Amino acid sequence: MADVETRGDLLPAEPSRPRGKHLAFANPDEHRRLSGLHELYHRLPAVPPTWAALGRVMGLYAVVRCALLLLDVLAAHIADGGNLAGPLLAWDGQHYVQVAESGYPPLGTAAVDQSFGPAGFSPLFPIFIRLFALTGMSYVLAGLVVSLIAGGVATILLWRLAVALTGEETGYHATVLFVTFPCLAIPWGSLYSECLGLALVAASLLLMVERRWPWAGLAALLAGATNPLGLALTPVALVPAWRQLRNREAPRALATVFMAPLGFLGFAAWLAVRYHDAFFWWHYQDKEWGARIDFGKSLILQLPHLWAGGYAGRTWMLWPALLGIALASVALWKARLPGVINAYYIALMALLLLSNQGPKPRLLAWAFPALIAIAKVLKDHGRQVLLITFTFLMPVIFIAFTTLGNITSQP
Repeated sequence: MADVETRGDLLPAEPSRPRGKHLAFANPDEHRRLSGLHELYHRLPAVPPTWAALGRVMGLYAVVRCALLLLDVLAAHIADGGNLAGPLLAWDGQHYVQVAESGYPPLGTAAVDQSFGPAGFSPLFPIFIRLFALTGMSYVLAGLVVSLIAGGVATILLWRLAVALTGEETGYHATVLFVTFPCLAIPWGSLYSECLGLALVAASLLLMVERRWPWAGLAALLAGATNPLGLALTPVALVPAWRQLRNREAPRALATVFMAPLGFLGFAAWLAVRYHDAFFWWHYQDKEWGARIDFGKSLILQLPHLWAGGYAGRTWMLWPALLGIALASVALWKARLPGVINAYYIALMALLLLSNQGPKPRLLAWAFPALIAIAKVLKDHGRQVLLITFTFLMPVIFIAFTTLGNITSQP
């Protein structure tokens, strides 16, 4: 994208005049007026080209979200008898709305011991839904509004992060890949906390790059209160903290390290008090949802059986996911991005691959910073092929997970 240095570059050039010693404008006053206007525009600051790029990206974001809403109508007629709220509430979406509307179930009620119940869902996304519902809109509509706004904020913050790390052109391409990322089909097409969590992760990483450690810690804290995968931000600031200590500087980055896990730990402590169980969150995830740390055992045992299904999903879906993880890892190695980006990616992969959740499409959306590295290392043709692939896969994934149910397993 060519830089526009002055406002005058946006105006048509002055008409050329024939050369000669007897040159004269038919109207000298008009000549002076036009010259004065050009001088005035040359003195005004230029419109930064980056804002034009952001405008195009946000336009694409609006198109993607509108397309997902149209796909919601299609999925509703396929699987929910025309109920437009059905796909929005698919899978975990219903539990987030239930928590927003009714809160967490009281101790001693059947809902606490309900399999696949709402008691262990992180609170920040339901809090925002409830706040918007206070305006009088329904809880489903409030959730959709929160999702649309948070997704837009995530797009802007990812764009800012990518531009800060790689420059305007690569930052633009990275954001385009983010907006069309197939793993966002469910988080953006249904009511999932990723819409908010990814915005907070992007904010925290950007603030770390800018060395604003307390604010980065606050964003990380809120990310942990949105989804446990926000904990991947906890060890990230150890990289700059170690450098600060090695350079005999005050380790200000440690503020981020200490603040980052407090959102998740605070929620776990609140659940412990409410349900009289110090490890309620962990017990609930294991007993009612079957989620646990098994150091990758279930994933390794499942991989040889192509058509088998497990907690992480169908095996034939896991192999492409693992291939994508491998390719993203290579891109990160080649791109040489700051250590905080690599540390976040490593911590996230550890959380996913060491648990029995595995690399589900929705959970891989949290690895979105790798798209910056991919945009940096790919040439124009490679980015175009990847964009076409993303554009094809996003609607396929959304329709599959909102209409086929347990045939695909939980997203």
